[in-house]
Amino acid sequence: MTGVVRRVGVILAELAEAATPLSLAELTCRTGLPKTTVHRLLASLCSTGLVRRADVGYLLGPAASPACDPVPDPAPLTLPRRCFLPHLVELYERTHQMVSLCVLVGDEVVVIERIYGHDRADDGADDVDRVPAGHTAAGRVLLAFAWAVRSDEGLERCLAGIRRRRVAVHTAACNAGVICAAAPVVGRAGRVVAAVEIAGGSPAMGVTAMVDQVRRTALAISAAARCLG
Repeated sequence: MTGVVRRVGVILAELAEAATPLSLAELTCRTGLPKTTVHRLLASLCSTGLVRRADVGYLLGPAASPACDPVPDPAPLTLPRRCFLPHLVELYERTHQMVSLCVLVGDEVVVIERIYGHDRADDGADDVDRVPAGHTAAGRVLLAFAWAVRSDEGLERCLAGIRRRRVAVHTAACNAGVICAAAPVVGRAGRVVAAVEIAGGSPAMGVTAMVDQVRRTALAISAAARCLG
């Protein structure tokens, strides 16, 4: 029994440390346990809710301590503005749409920088700096990479799609004519630490163009974050 507990502890520890779901092969490699043993223990842990099967592997389940859940790296909150502001300004100059940089705090998205002009798209949030994450494209991106367990299967399917595409597109709740697109910013530790969002209401700018532009900016900010000493 002591040996079983130790093996279970090793598996849970690896899942708690991982920033993304781990496959059976990855868990076998990381734990050094036989593949058949890991598979058998994962099945038991899934049945108790301590582990959950995701679309690309395994992660901690709802019965695991919330303190063990991986959380977003808070690095963007201390990221110098010189690392992201020039890229946001360039995004605004290329598109003339409202652009933002956001981070996740609990289940809310917090805007740490927003740029817009006189002809900005009205998404109803230009004077709000903290909203439920599920109500915005940036928030959905951040939720997708936070790897917390969601009881809403529909939301989990949506987040799984965002993880695959590495972009979220969302219609503003207050104005059906406004489309928002967001892409993840990756910090020095390799975790998603923020999201760039663009809100567009101009017919001249299609969704594909918005997605391309926001991805380009997110990649540029990620590169700047990695260069920090």
